[in-house]
Amino acid sequence: MKITDKHILYTLDTNKNNGLKLLFDRYYKPLCVFAIKYVYDLNLSEDIVQEVFIKIWEKKEFHTQMNLSAYLFTSVKNACISYLRKEHPLYVDSFDDEVIWGDYCTEEEILERNRKLMDTVENLPEKAREVFKAVVFHNLKYKEVAEELNISVNTVKSNLARAYRLLREVLDILVSYLL
Repeated sequence: MKITDKHILYTLDTNKNNGLKLLFDRYYKPLCVFAIKYVYDLNLSEDIVQEVFIKIWEKKEFHTQMNLSAYLFTSVKNACISYLRKEHPLYVDSFDDEVIWGDYCTEEEILERNRKLMDTVENLPEKAREVFKAVVFHNLKYKEVAEELNISVNTVKSNLARAYRLLREVLDILVSYLL
């Protein structure tokens, strides 16, 4: 059975623990990958997404008619921009206003972007892809990845940097194309 956003919202209202788990399982990784587009740092993107989840946890009620996906991605985008404004004000000033303040994406647009992102990840060179997935999707430490793949920690770091560089190049093109 496919769990819908409406079901997640209803569960958040009736059983916050289960609702948050459903929300986390469905959106945590895509939101982290989305946040990287703004802050270019995995740990920071995870922190920002976790802060958004905490705000959701503290929210008293949810309307089952709201567009959950758009709400989450917009919340993460705004949290990233707030962080950048506070920590790197000159960097934020250099953003194109249209990119930051453009209309909200529809759920279909967000899903399409996520699909293209995942396709891009799958097209990374083999070692870079393995390292990226282990670190980003499985939350493994560099040392754990090195042991699992039988490579050095420095090789893990260089492959991860390569993956990020390639993703950034493709995503810059993708963002320009989609906007």
